Amino acid sequence: MVSSLDEGHPGDNIIDGREDTYWISTGLYPQEILLAMSERSMVSTVKIVTSNVRGLRIESCAEDDPVNFKTLAEDELEELSGRLQVKEIPCQGVEPAAYIKVMVLSGYHDFCTVHRVIVE
Repeated sequence: MVSSLDEGHPGDNIIDGREDTYWISTGLYPQEILLAMSERSMVSTVKIVTSNVRGLRIESCAEDDPVNFKTLAEDELEELSGRLQVKEIPCQGVEPAAYIKVMVLSGYHDFCTVHRVIVE
């Protein structure tokens, strides 16, 4: 699930394994990406490939329904003038996650892209 939709760049592009496809926000921050884990797992790192993202928060939910989230990490990405931002974010999980939420809190421009998210 993503918080905004551009039919040419849907949320599924984030998990297709390719960096040449992406999801693009449609303006305003924050933006959210909700990922359902294939099985409950401890989260140690989230690897993310983006553009124009400034503030980022990673949250997890251990419940059957994605309602109550706990912050795993918060970070600020460096502006790279149109180049892709590649970041590994260490996470402090305390229980196996059923869902991961990636929150783009702010950006360097009105729109941002997320090319890939890998949860380890």
